[in-house]
Amino acid sequence: MPKTPFQPERRSFLATLSVCAAALSLPACRDREDTEQPATAAPPTGAVSVDRSLFPQSVASGDPRPDRLLLWTRIASDAPRQRVWLQVAVDERFETISVQQELLAEAAHDHCLRIRLTDLAPAQSLHYRFVTETPDGWRSSPIGSGRSAPEPDADTPVRFAVLTCQDFGGRWYNSLLPLLDEELDFILHLGDFIYETAGDPSFQNSSGERSIAFKDLDGAISLGEGDAVYYAAQSLDNYRQLHRTFRTDPVLQRLLERAPLLAIWDDHEFSDDSWQATGTYTDGRRDETNPERRRNAEQAYFEYMPLDRDQPENDGGHVAREALFPQVRIYRRRRFGKHVELFLTDTRSERPDHLIPEDAFPGALAFDETSLREKLPQLGLDVESTLSGLMPYVDLDADPFRALKPTLVAALNVAYSAAGLPMEAAGDYARKAASGPIAWLVLQATVAQWNAKAPGPMQIELPPSPADAKRGLPWAAIGKTSLFGATGSRYFVTLDGYGLYAALRSLEGIPDPMSGEQRAWLDQAMGDSDARWKTLVSSISMTPIVLDLSKPEIDAPAMMRRRFLLNVDQWDGFPQARQRLLDLLDRHGGAVVLSGDIHAAFASQHSERTVEITVPAVSSQTLSDILAGEVERDPSTAQAGRRLVAALDQQVMEGSPVLRHAETRVHGVGIAEVDGTRFDIRVPTLPSSMCRERFYDEPEKAAAQGSTHRFSIDAETRTLQKS
Repeated sequence: MPKTPFQPERRSFLATLSVCAAALSLPACRDREDTEQPATAAPPTGAVSVDRSLFPQSVASGDPRPDRLLLWTRIASDAPRQRVWLQVAVDERFETISVQQELLAEAAHDHCLRIRLTDLAPAQSLHYRFVTETPDGWRSSPIGSGRSAPEPDADTPVRFAVLTCQDFGGRWYNSLLPLLDEELDFILHLGDFIYETAGDPSFQNSSGERSIAFKDLDGAISLGEGDAVYYAAQSLDNYRQLHRTFRTDPVLQRLLERAPLLAIWDDHEFSDDSWQATGTYTDGRRDETNPERRRNAEQAYFEYMPLDRDQPENDGGHVAREALFPQVRIYRRRRFGKHVELFLTDTRSERPDHLIPEDAFPGALAFDETSLREKLPQLGLDVESTLSGLMPYVDLDADPFRALKPTLVAALNVAYSAAGLPMEAAGDYARKAASGPIAWLVLQATVAQWNAKAPGPMQIELPPSPADAKRGLPWAAIGKTSLFGATGSRYFVTLDGYGLYAALRSLEGIPDPMSGEQRAWLDQAMGDSDARWKTLVSSISMTPIVLDLSKPEIDAPAMMRRRFLLNVDQWDGFPQARQRLLDLLDRHGGAVVLSGDIHAAFASQHSERTVEITVPAVSSQTLSDILAGEVERDPSTAQAGRRLVAALDQQVMEGSPVLRHAETRVHGVGIAEVDGTRFDIRVPTLPSSMCRERFYDEPEKAAAQGSTHRFSIDAETRTLQKS
């Protein structure tokens, strides 16, 4: 056949493909003793009937480079091995076949196939399909279109989509509809491609067309209580089922059929608010570290996602179990001509625990006065003025307070039992909390709550606080008000208290969601790059989210009238590491940061040379809706909470000088158009209610409810403009 622009000599191409195929199934040149599947005749060229029921997740391509592209499909089969043919063609009709290779899809990998095409020409468009022989004749997957990346020095514009956070339960991907009208070079997904829970009543539906019920229920994690029980993925089958289900969405399928995917993961591919192999469902009540669960999540991820890693042993096939957590690396760089280079990072699987323990007793001290007197000068802070703004504390192991300990232990034992701990664990926590230093205000509150219910003889008489009481930084000063919980540990922490605590912690080494190895890689990679637009891809947003509850219009309770950081699971939780990263970016000429996770749209000018666009969720509950649900949990503060939610966009905008745009009530995507002079990004959005209905057959109705924001960055000034 004639040699096409991307086609090497056929023999060498197929040899390369066979090597890749051998790593994931069996190539056509199988062992002669393998008689499990008889040899089949080669499939026909030209038209073959498409059968989506045989290929229920359709096809996808990913990680394009100038000379290669990863192709993916899954075939529905009950057989241990199912024979499938790959066909690659120059024309959409498949009359001129450039590559034809026989493969075996194995049950060991859920019948997923990953094939790396190599020796492609730069910027080469191609069409591909997978075909299989059935009793009714040959049947084809949907046809996919892919393209290799342009040469590194090609002066070519680049257009790509930016997606994040696409929950499936009770939600539809209407926000993806505008992308079907775009000619995209690739699709960039920032994480939360799946959600690991099924039927979480706080944000998911457990019935209807867009619901998931785990088949391997024994392998799942049971969460909630009574009528509100739901499940989280744990087994390999659980995670595979999630990927299978999410990938049945017809709009998502059409999108992935049209352009290659570049993806990183965030937390929900494994577990909400996770760090390394540790989940956070029980908020510290038990240790949720589970490396096997993490590896199950990663195995399913690599089986279903066309992600091509930059590791020496990677041949494009399936990832060996022993190469998964903690060995696997997904951070990598991808270049698209002379203008765009992406630096895709991993801020989830290497990060340390959240700085504030979820099980921290509010009255316990993060730092006592002695340690503060030693450390504050190292931060350049005046000792006396700083201490004067902190909380007094007393020592329960010293007179006159040691006499309170037996009753305090009893009181706290009741509290810890009510919080869900078994008897022995409750006793251990109670004894630890009722010993050593304790914040005076927390001691007062604990005694008052006990005395309100205890009979007279069992009530506690609290000695007066000594006038010369020492001062320290208890967890309560950072926002921790419950024995166990995300509030005050991962969410809603005091701005000043957390800022001081994070600074003190940084003296012992800066906590960082990136490993030292990854940060060194990023520094070197950005230093080596001569791309016009160095683009950092982060699953979590770098934009601060500060809420000021001291504003009169909020009318918050007195103890709440201060500024809070809304979410320290994102970069707000690592302020020193964030600043160090911004310094790195600026040292290399600045960057455009693309981020997600927070279910809101932000545009920020972090420095003279570094800009960030945070895209909203495709379908997951918006930030405003999440907060609206949370504020109803406490009737005593619900009214103030509703006022806060009503003013949320304004609050976020006023909370940080770097923000140029904030929108917390919408779903949407980003569409970037980049050349040598400008980095433009459109953000078409839909109201939060629009994801609850299906508009796939009426895209114009969805579009009529939406709006679009446009942002532009000039290549010379690096100034963010909103239009």
